[in-house]
Amino acid sequence: MEKILIIDFGSQYTQLIARRIREMQVYCEIHPFNNVPALDSSVKGVVLSGSPRSVRDAEAPRIDLDAIKGKLPLLGVCYGAQYLAHFYGGKVEASPSREYGRARMIVKCAMTSLSAESQVWMSHGDTITNIPEGYNIIASTEDVPVAAYRIAQEQTWGIQFHPEVYHSEEGFKMLENFVVG
Repeated sequence: MEKILIIDFGSQYTQLIARRIREMQVYCEIHPFNNVPALDSSVKGVVLSGSPRSVRDAEAPRIDLDAIKGKLPLLGVCYGAQYLAHFYGGKVEASPSREYGRARMIVKCAMTSLSAESQVWMSHGDTITNIPEGYNIIASTEDVPVAAYRIAQEQTWGIQFHPEVYHSEEGFKMLENFVVG
């Protein structure tokens, strides 16, 4: 059976990510970041969840992505996006104020079946201030220059917002583009 793995870093929204994927009639499993199962051919993609922690903390949850990044479709959500930026040469800093609530996302390049602008839900205390080489910004908001990115030559995306919540107007479509597309 084909499946999507969700790597849980302790987010309050992880179960909701799984619910949205299951609403697409796609099987998924949630695993804690410190107990990831061996990957086999049934794994079609991986989602890195959000977290209440900061990637800048000494005790921040960490995972070895060598078997995943660049090999399988990968989507980092909030902490997951910050993780992919921070630990691969970018910079994540504390936001001047906690970014929580609705934001207007502006898509900077064509993303399958998405509007040029839509509402997304932000919930983070850190923000990506510099992306690594090979990462391309694909969406921004007024307060968040790096709201979404894609890594060149990989099927890897990072999104600073939460597509799984109702307040992200095209969130289900974004997840569907990753899971099904």
